[in-house]
Parts: sequence; structure tokens; C-alpha cells
Amino acid sequence: MALTSVYLAEEALALPAAERSALARLLMESVSGDERSDAAIRQDLDARLARLRSGTDAGLSFEAVFDESA
Repeated sequence: MALTSVYLAEEALALPAAERSALARLLMESVSGDERSDAAIRQDLDARLARLRSGTDAGLSFEAVFDESA
């Protein structure tokens, strides 16, 4: 493991349990496969951006995205 990875691991392990849990969930989601093609993902992202720009989708607040109770 690279020195920066060891440092990151030490920092992560120093977090409170709830924050470590949220970080672990985020990391696990980042390595799970996505069955969609790059083109399909791009199309989805373009559609989401269009909805945000038009105001038909208000998006989520920072608090809603990082809510620890979920």
C-alpha cells in the first residue's frame, strides 16, 4: 500500500463510527459495477442536468445528500 493510502487509512480509522460507516458505504458503492454503457450514463447525466437547469428538478441540499441517519 502506498504511503498516501496508509495515511488515508489512518485518518479514516480515526473518524467516529458513523462517519466510518458512511465512508465505507461510499467506497463500496464506488467499486460496484454499473451495467450501463458510457453513452447511457452520459445520456442520463445530460437529462439530469437539463432538469436541474430548467428548474423541474430542484436537486438535493447538502444536508439531504450527507444525512447520516439514512
